[in-house]
Amino acid sequence: MSTVDPSLARSQRTPRRPSLGRVVFLLILLLGGGFGLGYGWGGFGLFDGMGDPPWQSIVGAIAGLAVTVLGSIAWSATVMRRADIGIGYGLSAWFIGGGTGLYLVAQPKGSPALAVTISFALLALGALFLVLGVAAAISRRRQSARDERTMRTGTLAAATVSNKGYDFFRESPRILTTVTFTFVDLQGTQRWVQKTMMIEQGDPVVDGQETRLWYDAANPGDVGGIVVELARERRMRH
Repeated sequence: MSTVDPSLARSQRTPRRPSLGRVVFLLILLLGGGFGLGYGWGGFGLFDGMGDPPWQSIVGAIAGLAVTVLGSIAWSATVMRRADIGIGYGLSAWFIGGGTGLYLVAQPKGSPALAVTISFALLALGALFLVLGVAAAISRRRQSARDERTMRTGTLAAATVSNKGYDFFRESPRILTTVTFTFVDLQGTQRWVQKTMMIEQGDPVVDGQETRLWYDAANPGDVGGIVVELARERRMRH
């Protein structure tokens, strides 16, 4: 028995932001998965064909694959709920793990040049994705700060959905699409702006729907400086 509609309460409940501990755990998991694959498949590649393959390589390849798949799924779900991290961090951990595993398994074999080269290439890719991840996080923080500044100091206008960006929901109850909004600036000029949104089947966006919009009256054509309330509420990542 409840005095509040449970379905309404559930739809309005904000998903809890993944903790830092979860983020660190998943990065370690992806690092381990990459290490297992690098060590396992590296061991197979360096196997001389005499006798049975090393059991460490078998375990590493199987466990590394399982951990990588599970870790990747969990990481993808996590980054959707944290704007300060991204796919790049997970890829960085996985490539660094793979490069380290391959390098270590090659040591008892005399460090063949090809194996060492591939391991260094994987480590370089890991470093690259780390840099890209940091750059993307900084860019998102700057855009978020700019949006908040625009909402404080910008000009408020009424906006209308002129194109919802989708026809109907298919297998998934969610759609990631580009929605077009229109508004009229202080000079009486009608303008359009597009925003990428995550739309839920239980709370669809419809043509003609109204919302609030903030923009820089001195530069109304600056798309990056336009904040649409509806789009901000339904961002792909929070």
